[in-house]
Amino acid sequence: MKGIDWFVEICAANGLKLRDDQASRFETYRRLLLAANRQLNLISRKDEENFYPNHALNSISFLFTRRLNSDASMLDLGTGGGLPGIPILIIYEEMRLTLLDSIAKKTAAVSSILKEMQFDSARVLTGRAEELSKRDEFKGHFDYVVSRAAGKLDEVVKWSHGFLKSGQTAEGDTIPSGTLIVLKGGEFEVELRHTRNLKSVDFVSVSEMTFQGMDEIYNKEKKLVLISYKEVPLGRKN
Repeated sequence: MKGIDWFVEICAANGLKLRDDQASRFETYRRLLLAANRQLNLISRKDEENFYPNHALNSISFLFTRRLNSDASMLDLGTGGGLPGIPILIIYEEMRLTLLDSIAKKTAAVSSILKEMQFDSARVLTGRAEELSKRDEFKGHFDYVVSRAAGKLDEVVKWSHGFLKSGQTAEGDTIPSGTLIVLKGGEFEVELRHTRNLKSVDFVSVSEMTFQGMDEIYNKEKKLVLISYKEVPLGRKN
């Protein structure tokens, strides 16, 4: 089993140096997630011993080459047990994070985990993304939407659009505000084609998440998909 020391070493080898308190928080999250997993199906029980390579690392490895605006607002769509939102929040502690899932038992578990970890500023929502994105309090509210396993790519693109602020430019390797970030595995060429054909989509970028040490893990298929949207003229529907 690959543990916290291995995870810290992989992060450091790729330019992301975790402080001791951040490493401790990853361990706390692992412990709380696995405890909750005894009652709920938050992650596969067969995969519990692979928390660091298949869940923690999979959630944050895109940050080895990309950056986020540190004070941004982010929505984790279809968060399940808090992935990838909580690992990202451990690194970007000033981020304003909202975690959304349609299953109340899962959001209750995530709320409990956040409370134990003293992430008091994070918010948890229960509901369907396609409905909540139309409410005034959430419409155009977030700099980023992130999703790890919420559904087909083209569906996630449709659900996310209403949540995001208008796109903005960014410098260097920083992901611009107004971007949907999807961590996607497996074959999804058909979903990608449907996504590119959506009228609301401006730009789609797909890149391999390669990094030093990835030869030591089994789940190597994840890709980083970044999607920006076209501006909608005032008075016209999306």
